[in-house]
This record gives sequence, structure tokens and C-alpha cells, in this order.
Amino acid sequence: MGLEVVVPRVSSVGLATLLDRLAAAGLPSALAMVDNVLQGPGATPPAAWRDARLRTPAGVVTLRRVPSGVAVVVFGNADEPLRAAQRTIAETLLALH
Repeated sequence: MGLEVVVPRVSSVGLATLLDRLAAAGLPSALAMVDNVLQGPGATPPAAWRDARLRTPAGVVTLRRVPSGVAVVVFGNADEPLRAAQRTIAETLLALH
């Protein structure tokens, strides 16, 4: 089971923009996977995506498009640093709205 925070009505979020904003917020992150395709270091994020995995210093966070917006998901046994990363990502997505 995962712990999920849904950011409502996020339409077109560019992953490159999100990564830049996360770095500025003190959470440097990298793409690990987009739509079930592994992403190498320095890979250009695709413009359109449905599912993305972000590698953060605290662990991996999943972004998944859902009908109501974007779900920011971590494993149910996530520790506090990973939950804090999840909150930062959700807040950053909301600010991009």
C-alpha cells in the first residue's frame, strides 16, 4: 500500500520545470523512470507523461496522473524524511498550478 497526496487539477506540468523548482526548494531530484522507461543521468524529460519516478535524497517518489490531478505517492512504510520529500513535491506542484 502507498501513501498518496493528490494535488488537484494540475494540468500540464513539465518535469524539467518541476525538477528545477525542487532544486531551488532544497530538494535536488532526478528522474529515475517515466512511463515505465528508465531515464539515464541528464536525460531530457518528455513533455507528456502519465507516471514518473523521482529519485530524491530521501528515496523514490512516484508521480501519477489521476482524473483529479497528480498523485504524489510513497510506500506505506516511508520514513519521515521521505514523507517530507513527498510534501515538498506536492507543495511545489501546487505552486506550479
